[in-house]
Amino acid sequence: MFKARMKFAKEGRAKYISHLDLMHTMQRAMARCQMPLWFTEGFNQHAYVSVVLPLSTGYSGECEFLNFNITSESVPVNAVEALNDVLPEGLRAIEIYPLEDGGMKVGAIAWSQYRITWEFDGAVPAGFVRNVRALFGRQAVEIVKRSKRGEKTVNMCDLIRDLTITENDTAVIAVVTTAAGNDNLSPEYLTRAVGQYLPQYDIPFSTYHRMNVFTADGTPFR
Repeated sequence: MFKARMKFAKEGRAKYISHLDLMHTMQRAMARCQMPLWFTEGFNQHAYVSVVLPLSTGYSGECEFLNFNITSESVPVNAVEALNDVLPEGLRAIEIYPLEDGGMKVGAIAWSQYRITWEFDGAVPAGFVRNVRALFGRQAVEIVKRSKRGEKTVNMCDLIRDLTITENDTAVIAVVTTAAGNDNLSPEYLTRAVGQYLPQYDIPFSTYHRMNVFTADGTPFR
């Protein structure tokens, strides 16, 4: 038995699959393509699979990771192709590789990069991009952050590493790198901050897509 990791994408309608359903889907797909998964022993045997840094339901991503244990001595040849043949629409395996010496630790993840798309009915409102850039160019943008431990006011600027904003005819694209791990910042808080500090603008539709995850020194997680 050895540990393996799969990098995968979760896009389209698949972004609405819950975390628990995603794990069940991956286990069923691996069984269908005869991936030699390792199962726990005992009365209630089950395959060990674990999603690294799970996405919120409704988010898409192209840099998602699944850890699992395998009974063969190596990753089966054409494992990615075999898995993609049985995965449902929107889920796509990108690569599967062994975790030598345990691989990069999940706890090393410090940053997540997201693409936020703000869409409007018609043209982008005049001054929107300029004012949003000015908002997040401040030294402090305070917002109430909610978690299982309660609520606290945080300065979002301390939890954002970089931010670029562009626009097209009907949408504004923000690419932002926010803190991950225990002191994380969901990209939805940028949308909430715009609503709080720039109430003159109504954003009728927002989508969130994770593009990458990094360690503290900026190394892409793998």
